[in-house]
Formats: sequence, C-alpha cells, structure tokens
Amino acid sequence: MLGSGVRTVGVLHAVVGDVHGQLDALRRLEDRVAAHAARHGLQPLVISVGDLVDRGPDSSGVVRHVARGVAAGTHVAVMGNHESMFLAVVRAVAPDLMSDAGDPWPPDTPTFEELWERKLGNASRWLPLDDYVRFQTLSWLVQGGATTLASYGAIDVADPSTWRVDPEDLRFLADLPVIWRAEGVVVTHALLGKEAMVALGSEDAAVRERAREVAMWGRTPPKNRMDDDRVHVSGHTPLSAVRRRPQIGVVQCDTGAGFGRRLSAWCVETDRVLSVGI
Repeated sequence: MLGSGVRTVGVLHAVVGDVHGQLDALRRLEDRVAAHAARHGLQPLVISVGDLVDRGPDSSGVVRHVARGVAAGTHVAVMGNHESMFLAVVRAVAPDLMSDAGDPWPPDTPTFEELWERKLGNASRWLPLDDYVRFQTLSWLVQGGATTLASYGAIDVADPSTWRVDPEDLRFLADLPVIWRAEGVVVTHALLGKEAMVALGSEDAAVRERAREVAMWGRTPPKNRMDDDRVHVSGHTPLSAVRRRPQIGVVQCDTGAGFGRRLSAWCVETDRVLSVGI
C-alpha cells in the first residue's frame, strides 16, 4: 500500500551446485551470496540443485541446514540422484528406519524390488533379488553413501542394524520436488529436455517415472530450449567452472564440491557466479 512505509525487497535467486556433504563450504558460499544480494538491494533465496548428501564429511549437517532454510523460506532444494539412492537403500536394507519416519517415499519412484522385477538392467537379469539389492547398496556406499551414514553416527556402515538416520531428515528428502520453477528460472538436478519436462506433468504414472529418471540422471544437453521463458539450471555433471549455454538456455553449476574442488552458485538476476574452495 502506498504510504505504508513498507519497502518491497526483490529476490536474488542463487542456484547452488551439488553440495555433497560440504557444510562448511555451503555456509561460506551463502555468506558470499548474502553480501552480493545486499549490494544489489535484494533478498537471497538459495536454491540447491540436489545431491546434498554423500562423499563429503557432513551430509547430515547439510540436510538439517537446508531443511531449516526451506522451513524458514530462505532455501529451496530439488531432489538429486544421490538423495534418491539414499532413500532406496534405506528402504531396502534398513526398513525400520523408514517405518520410524512414517514410510515416506517419493512419488513415481520404483523400489529396488520393482526394478528387479522389471529386469531393466544387466544386474537385475543376472542376479537373484537379494544379491541385486546387495549390489545396489554397495554401489551407493562406494559412491559416498558410507560417509553419509558415518555423519549420522553409524557404528558399522556394512551393518544396516547399526545405521541411524533422523526420521525428519528422511521425510524431508522424500518430499523434495524433482523440478522447481520461478520467473526466469527452472531448476532440476540433471539436464532435461522439453519433452521430459512436459512429461513430468503427465497423467500417466509410467511416463512421469521415466521423466523423473531423466531429471535426476540425464547428462545429454537438449537440442533446444527446455523452457522458452526460463533459463534451465542443473548440476549432476561436475565441470571445472559454471558453464552457460545461452544457445539452449542452460546453465550447469556443479563444480566438483564432492571431489574436493569448488562449490559454486549462479545468481539469476545478476548473471554472477560466486564460488568457494573446499
């Protein structure tokens, strides 16, 4: 209302690449984002492209930090493939942890048992179910899952009976959206073409499931813009620096924090890249 004395502050959308358990780097990067936003008279909104967990030393701390931010309205996050793997493994080999959390599960996401029944890959065709689940579990553990479990206080990461994960964290991760949109920007974890983006809203569950898979695992750049009115920002593929692809309206912002390199953010309104070392 005119004359009310209330000043409306615009938003700086800062899209952060894959964090992978690097809480200290995330906090330092957020400090830089806040200072940059203040210089432009804007309020920062930190948007994670997913992969909050695995590889780095403090995945549990990152999840809690981002969850508090989402609750406060200062953060947004979408689901990455590492969150999806984490949830799938816990459901398969530590089901009591899921039960304690109320059995949360992301929509349009098959369990290991369902994947095995469909025989979609070599492992599911060659291995019996128990070995297939063991294979998937080991695959996650060696891709950084072991450090995630350690951050939650697991006594022995090879023994699921010793795992400890906060129920609130499981519920938060299971509730993460696969896509987030605002004026000028659309965010998914991985690269997503226009057809797959449209398919995420399909009434056909099988179509949505395939599109969701692409949104979390896709690495092939689309031939055309995914959204005519928004820039598509993603992570998933570690690069040496944030990469802008203006011809197809894409920005890729994973700069290898999970491998000890850098954590970066691309600021939508100012087209500025901010980055910190690990």
